[in-house]
Amino acid sequence: MFKIRVSTILSSKILYRNMLKIRLKRALMVIAFAYSQQALAWSADHISIVGVDEGEDIAQTINDRYAVVHHPNKQLDHLLPVINDRTSVPMSKQARQFSSRVSYLNWLESQYPWNEIKLSGLLRIGDRSPEIHEIHSRLTLLGDSETSIQLSGIYSSDIAIAVRHFQRRHGLEADGVIGPATLKWLNVNPQRRAKLLTINMDEKMDYMANLGPRYLLVNIPAYELLLSDNGEIALRSRVIVGKPKKPTPILSSEIKSMVINPSWRVPRSILEDDLLPKLKLNGDFINQRNFTVFNYENKQVERTADEWEVLAGGTFPYRLEQMPGTNNALGRYKFYFPNNFSVYLHDTTNPKLFNNTNRALSSGCIRIEKVDELADWVANSLVDNKSLWTRLKISRNTTKWFPLNDVLPVHLVYWTAWMDDSGLSQYRDDIYALQR
Repeated sequence: MFKIRVSTILSSKILYRNMLKIRLKRALMVIAFAYSQQALAWSADHISIVGVDEGEDIAQTINDRYAVVHHPNKQLDHLLPVINDRTSVPMSKQARQFSSRVSYLNWLESQYPWNEIKLSGLLRIGDRSPEIHEIHSRLTLLGDSETSIQLSGIYSSDIAIAVRHFQRRHGLEADGVIGPATLKWLNVNPQRRAKLLTINMDEKMDYMANLGPRYLLVNIPAYELLLSDNGEIALRSRVIVGKPKKPTPILSSEIKSMVINPSWRVPRSILEDDLLPKLKLNGDFINQRNFTVFNYENKQVERTADEWEVLAGGTFPYRLEQMPGTNNALGRYKFYFPNNFSVYLHDTTNPKLFNNTNRALSSGCIRIEKVDELADWVANSLVDNKSLWTRLKISRNTTKWFPLNDVLPVHLVYWTAWMDDSGLSQYRDDIYALQR
């Protein structure tokens, strides 16, 4: 039988005692049905009854806000759904974790009210709010808190630990401050969470089943790149992707070349939206950023700074190309793959932006934080002329394309919810509004 660790009582509405005892028994039956007989193996460390007083017998539960909670948001192997050998197809561990989590969220939706929490401002450790209790309850129900529910209304350090855990699972800055972004996710009800997880995990599992042992995968809402080699993760890196007005496309292609010290031919849209406004204010911008200007006959054009400022306010019938060097927007490396959107994977001159939680900042290309590690892996694995590569690595001004001796598949995907390698459910903002 279950060994139950109980937390704090929320109120004492004695008139509801008998009715709620029936509801609790019904809830336990649902859980038991969902997880079959293996649920009986749940340990005391992984189950709480929210809304039950410390030391009180389950049969005496009297509050209408209780819930059975599995900690710490992990689906342990022995809790996963039973596979019937005669009727079921084999399921991976991740598929069983996903199924188990969705079952729990759907059960939670049927048992626990999830009304919108409203705050008048930010909440930090030591602040008081009548909503603290509800926030802590949700953190417990979602598996982010293991501490007992308190009635004081004070935002304690224990709750802040849970908030940081919750923030990390949602791609937020783990600062423990409850602001609009954290509150938005706290108000996402279990039904919506289950739906997001189902939509994205169904797509992810189908997609991953068709990948080979070697590939690059960028999950755009997660701002993350994975390199798989021989079926193992060889590199994991933060990335910067396209802003909502210039989104990174969802596509699959193959990297066929890597460029060291690339030049950058500026796309017309970036020229008009980003560079010409700067040029109108500062005619020296072209020289300061090491740009060369060409006309449509591909002949180099030179003007004074004052003349460039005037021309930038007109039709500007020229194109810009930024020469290799420390100012080049593509940095040291560019990874080329054919596509209809003129996007690449590349380095950056502003690595500080990788510390931002919102990294939808580019004009569609993907900037890689661990670009040196990726370039070295590609050079060692897929470049024939390694001696030339080694010599050019000490240069910042010589551009060289290195064709690869085998293609490297690259996949740009868009998944806003998934089960991670440790069995935690992860959620991210729908930055391009594709899943609303």
